[in-house]
Amino acid sequence: MSITGNDIKILQSIAGHRSDVTTCDFTSDYTLVTGSSDKTIRIWDWVPGSGYVQRSDSPLKAHKYQVTCVRISPQGAMFASASVDGTAILWNLHSAVRLYTMVQVNGDAIRVCRFAPDSSILVTAGDNGAVCIWDLVHRSLIRTIFEHEGTTTSLAFTSDSQYLISACSLEVLRVWYVQDLVDTTADAACNPVAKCENAHDLGISCVDVNKTISVDESDPLIKYYTMATSGNSNEIKIWTITSKSTPKHKSGVNEVSVDYCDTYDGHNSSVTCIRYNTSGTFLVSCSLDKLVKIWDREGNCLASLEGHSRYVNCVAISKDSLLAASGSTGSNDKLILVWDLSGNLTTDSELVKPLHLSQNYIGGIPELQLMTNAESNDNEVKLLEKIDDISDGAINCCSFNNNGVLATASGDKLVRLFKVVEENNNVEEVCWSPLEGHTYPVNYVEFSRDGTKLASCSLDGCTNIWNAENGEKLVTLPENSLGIKVCRFSPNGELLITAGDDEKATIWHSSNFEEITTLEGHLDAVTSTSFTPDGQIIATTSMNADFRLWKADTYETISVKEDAHDYGIQSCDFSQNLDPVPNNIIDVQSYLLGTCGNDGFVKLWSISVPKKNDELDFDDVEVKVWRSLQGHGGNVICVRFSPNVSEIICSTATDRQARIWSVYSAECLYVLDHDSIVTACAFSSDCSLLATGCIDKTLWLWKLPQQLVFRTIVANKIKCRTKALIDWTTTDVVKWLKNMGLEDVIVNVQNASLDGQKLLTLSEEQICCGLDLSDDQSERLSKEIRWLKQDELQIHRTGSSEIPHEFLCPITHEIMREPVTCSDGFTYEKNAICEWFMSGKYTSPLTNEILVNTGYTYNQELRNAIHSFLDNEDQTP
Repeated sequence: MSITGNDIKILQSIAGHRSDVTTCDFTSDYTLVTGSSDKTIRIWDWVPGSGYVQRSDSPLKAHKYQVTCVRISPQGAMFASASVDGTAILWNLHSAVRLYTMVQVNGDAIRVCRFAPDSSILVTAGDNGAVCIWDLVHRSLIRTIFEHEGTTTSLAFTSDSQYLISACSLEVLRVWYVQDLVDTTADAACNPVAKCENAHDLGISCVDVNKTISVDESDPLIKYYTMATSGNSNEIKIWTITSKSTPKHKSGVNEVSVDYCDTYDGHNSSVTCIRYNTSGTFLVSCSLDKLVKIWDREGNCLASLEGHSRYVNCVAISKDSLLAASGSTGSNDKLILVWDLSGNLTTDSELVKPLHLSQNYIGGIPELQLMTNAESNDNEVKLLEKIDDISDGAINCCSFNNNGVLATASGDKLVRLFKVVEENNNVEEVCWSPLEGHTYPVNYVEFSRDGTKLASCSLDGCTNIWNAENGEKLVTLPENSLGIKVCRFSPNGELLITAGDDEKATIWHSSNFEEITTLEGHLDAVTSTSFTPDGQIIATTSMNADFRLWKADTYETISVKEDAHDYGIQSCDFSQNLDPVPNNIIDVQSYLLGTCGNDGFVKLWSISVPKKNDELDFDDVEVKVWRSLQGHGGNVICVRFSPNVSEIICSTATDRQARIWSVYSAECLYVLDHDSIVTACAFSSDCSLLATGCIDKTLWLWKLPQQLVFRTIVANKIKCRTKALIDWTTTDVVKWLKNMGLEDVIVNVQNASLDGQKLLTLSEEQICCGLDLSDDQSERLSKEIRWLKQDELQIHRTGSSEIPHEFLCPITHEIMREPVTCSDGFTYEKNAICEWFMSGKYTSPLTNEILVNTGYTYNQELRNAIHSFLDNEDQTP
């Protein structure tokens, strides 16, 4: 869209704040969010015939002091606000529900907050110079950087989420590599990749990065970003950030430089705020000189807008560049001016086009009503049933299988099985229960991963294997002279490990139940054991306070961790997530082990194993405490991760409590009180139920809140960080091809070891020729590679003609890049629906019905149609 100063006019003047308007931002559907020194946040919706109208649930009064910054999330499902009170708050934009409150280091004032363009992290900074990195998927602080000595006044991301720029009042700019920032390993280096001092006389007030990225014609690995800065020197400076990328999996370090390019001179006082439009064609600035100015790429001032009678603090541009908003200060103003940049709008204009729903939608409920979706679901853990005296002894262990059958091991020598009825969550004992076969208390019980076998072990030294479907005893393993405390299956079900009072662990074939080997080394009873989710490592723990790691193929000792818990370890469990601890090292496999003991702690241990030629190298394994969970008032007896992505972990203790913890924030989410010592816990396969057993012979069944269940599932769909194309391994390329429906070329790609660097540096023709593909395969792969490179450079084509309504995302109202179909039958932009889930919404954006699940499938047919439409638009003169 071209800008001429003569066309621009004030569309509306909005009054509402009682003090200075300090910040403002637009959503993609023209909703305007503003913040003020009056401590409030106000939300304004566009209503044809009235213009901007304040929402009924506005203003939001959660901050105690001046609101310094508001920012809409990239897909518009959330927004963040920051304040002098030292907090930043994450909000659900559509319901205005507070999702999460973040407190800055030392509680110092926050001046700025920014979302990464991929919605994965939020960064806050302020008066003490500290820059805080918040993981939005897990809602936890993952890093704090103390580099700026002055107040950190501004933050900006490059549009590909690869770099963060921070600026301070002492004239210093720093550039950070985002992969370094999200690395949570304790000793990971995190230094700026570039630094520029004396960037502006008297300090920097604002930074923004142009959304467009250019590539060096002679070297595709070199990218150029354009950055604008403003400050108290009345000038706007333009900089070029040059990045030469090297693949991380090849031990590369990006080379980054910041070079001054130009100065835009036109304001007569400090420039308080600058913003590029989405297409990067122009820059809008505002100043203490009461003016708003619009600049083109060459630094020409296209328009100088007069309308404010006092200092202008902030400016924002709508995504389609139709509107700009500016807010001002002073006793005579306190206004928000909305500017029509096209010169063709009135307050009667219909800015948000009505959404055309597919024919399978029935009801015709207005979209705005549906999007106003304040969550009404109960967010508490509910006790479904407390079953008294199900046995004549303590419940020592419990375990779910994938079909909702719950097994218990108890002190009365019996194993019992219960079916949880899905319709009403009633607990009914199955007809072949109880299982008799032990002569002393049963210590442990576990189903095989496929649910067909059940193993139980006892103080009598025996381990029994049962047919889980009819209760038939299949085999009794050779009797041990001492009691067996634990028996667990390997993830693939091929191995069974037993361990106990004889200080040893024994490995058995689960098919013929022949003994394979014995693991020796502990100096006291072995209390628990666990396999990594890929079956590569076995962990064993001891009352001697140590745990040992063993190779699961050769049974050699990998690592010994002495004094892991004071007074002995009671239980351990591996996270089922194969990438549990974010780090920036490509050739490392990480695991997460949870342990608990008589010291009252639950500890999460990060285990890092280097890779060499895609094989694990166990000669240099690193084991260290990653999180320590404190809250129990007694010995912690049992610890269990939730299945699949292992976002939460449960622990039970002698203090009569079970606690549910967030793995990533180390926050105790729920405390479940019982009547006696809690000895055991188990999650159902879908994480909807939690069973706990007690020493007083009672079994408790808890219903977990849907939000917690869905959050666990969604976490597996949302990457904590964007992986640069250059860092793609051949495995990443294969995964991408599967998503794009190109399974028929995968073998060729694997044989050619095609990776991200080759995708970037070779032409589509060179790649296809090297893969020896058919003409049809070459044509399809060429298109996908071309579109992939456009996405890498953030080239978001919109087309010049009317866009078919089915190409627009119902959430963002923008043309979709990665359309996915959800369980409600509708198609959305992938990042938009993921962010929708992140905002705590687990209902359909279009029907308001609770989703059956959060799964989605790529809509390849629609994606191809969108790209064909855009390709035709590009070729139209």
